[in-house]
Amino acid sequence: MGSERFDKIIIGAGLYGLYSALFCCKKGENILVLEYDPAPFKRATYINQARVHQGYHYPRSISTAVKSAGYFERFNRDYDFCVNKEFDQIYATSSQYSWSDRKQFKDFCKAANIPCEELHPGNYFKDGMCDGVFRTREYTYDAMILKDYFLDKLSEYPNSCTIKYGVKITAIEKNTDTYLIRTEDGNEYESGFVLNSTYASTNQILDMVGYEKFGIKYELCEIILCKVNDKLKNIGFTVMDGPFFSIMPFGKTGYHSLTSVTFTPHTTSYDGVPTFDCQARSQGFCSTKNLGNCNDCTAKPASAFPYMSSLARKYMLDDYEFTYEKSLFSMKPILMSSEIDDSRPTVIRQYSEGPTFVAVLSGKINTVYDLDEVLSNGK
Repeated sequence: MGSERFDKIIIGAGLYGLYSALFCCKKGENILVLEYDPAPFKRATYINQARVHQGYHYPRSISTAVKSAGYFERFNRDYDFCVNKEFDQIYATSSQYSWSDRKQFKDFCKAANIPCEELHPGNYFKDGMCDGVFRTREYTYDAMILKDYFLDKLSEYPNSCTIKYGVKITAIEKNTDTYLIRTEDGNEYESGFVLNSTYASTNQILDMVGYEKFGIKYELCEIILCKVNDKLKNIGFTVMDGPFFSIMPFGKTGYHSLTSVTFTPHTTSYDGVPTFDCQARSQGFCSTKNLGNCNDCTAKPASAFPYMSSLARKYMLDDYEFTYEKSLFSMKPILMSSEIDDSRPTVIRQYSEGPTFVAVLSGKINTVYDLDEVLSNGK
């Protein structure tokens, strides 16, 4: 049986993958999307804070903040239907152990040209805990609504877009003018353009082709979904810039996500591909060669809710109540270079041309537009 040929093959059906597929279908190209999971948006696109960044989160990286702010308006315009704007997003600087204080955060917002309104700390936090409190303009998105939108739009191109789920890639070979992708079920696919948009599995795919891997560390992270009382329902809190926490609406789900810089990462790997002790306990579900979905793994860690909740309650007024509902786990890759200034750049690497192989690594949802140029040029 011969291989099937496509204009572009996209590996990974998260937001970056499905956005790319729709972008290319609109250009009249024949697209194949290969996804390891049984459905799209089952990993990082869903399992995160769902924050549509305006830049506030990066006071030590003005470049990241400015880029986030630049795409903020565009993302909210394009995907308004899945964005939750109906809450106050409150940022605060801790009185202790913070990299940024009240004045520095105000100056940073001014430099990045993003709005913030200073408020009295006592309105939200216990005495002496925060030296600066600000109402900001930042929202959250609902990944499941966004997923349905992309699947609906892609269904308008039945002859141009093919999405295959549950696909395990076993080999990728570079030929004269195409890349040949082999899968465990015996199928072969060929294209002159391959986009690797697998996020946490980016280096594993690059390993198959023999290309240089990204210099990243891997964190096994937990996002906790909470039920909140009426007092907290329409508020989101982020205490920064240091080992603190966020609790804010999780899209339009009715839950709040609870995260902590200290306790959200359960364990870390600095290896070229993610290597963790829990892989040996997963009974083959996850390995250094094929990264399983942490959220579905029997070897996932116990929840850090007791620690995260204690930290949040140390800061917030007792009027704000929340209870544990469930945990979401995922693997998060972070560029080593980001360790210095907490930057989160979107990195797009083109490894070859004619045939073309591109890899993208980004930790922010609204910088997906960075792909437009490479998708327009390659075919």
